[in-house]
Amino acid sequence: MTKKNTAATIVTIIVALLAISATLFLLYKMSQEQTQENDYVYVPSEEINNEMNDNAVILIKNNCEVFRVFMQYGLAYEPEPYNNLPEDKLYSVKSDKYTTMADLEKLVKSTFVEKEAERILTNVNGNGPVFSEETNYSGEKGIGLAMEMVDKDGRFKGIAYDYSWTSPRVLLKPRSNTECLIEIELAKEATAAESSKEESTSDSNSGDSIKLTATMTKANGKWLLEKLTY
Repeated sequence: MTKKNTAATIVTIIVALLAISATLFLLYKMSQEQTQENDYVYVPSEEINNEMNDNAVILIKNNCEVFRVFMQYGLAYEPEPYNNLPEDKLYSVKSDKYTTMADLEKLVKSTFVEKEAERILTNVNGNGPVFSEETNYSGEKGIGLAMEMVDKDGRFKGIAYDYSWTSPRVLLKPRSNTECLIEIELAKEATAAESSKEESTSDSNSGDSIKLTATMTKANGKWLLEKLTY
């Protein structure tokens, strides 16, 4: 895939996952049938079944949001006067959804296990934190976007990504009461609408889709993902 940059002036990040709940429900029924076909030994109770299903919906949506905010699109920010570089090496983020670092930390920590959450917040792309807390001239706390994450044209240095999270095809594969694999198939961006409309089977062409596997685990009564998946 060739690299491409995404404008940093996007006001909001749209997470279009309206169809995911119904998709998960239908495909979870399929996963139960595949349990026998694949010789899995664990079959969850109805209560655990529903619990995994409900949490997978939330976690996959949050995973997509974290990926887009930290790696693909960033957040809208306020340029410095005369296009100067910020003295503190942070551009002030302007977002209605995320106004403090606590907002971003809540999203990440409610989605991923502690070790992965820390990695995302401090070094997700290998170059230090994407966002940090900053204090403005009035003493108010806000979010700062690392200067290194903005290119010479003022655009967020997002990674190249050609697949759509709009209508992911999801299959849950429970391993125990506290562990569940989540298989995710994403259509290529150019064919995402067509793929969703046709409700094609899992035997799609590898060139038109990508298959990912996430692991959801439960600890201290809470389900979390082990890794950021994209």
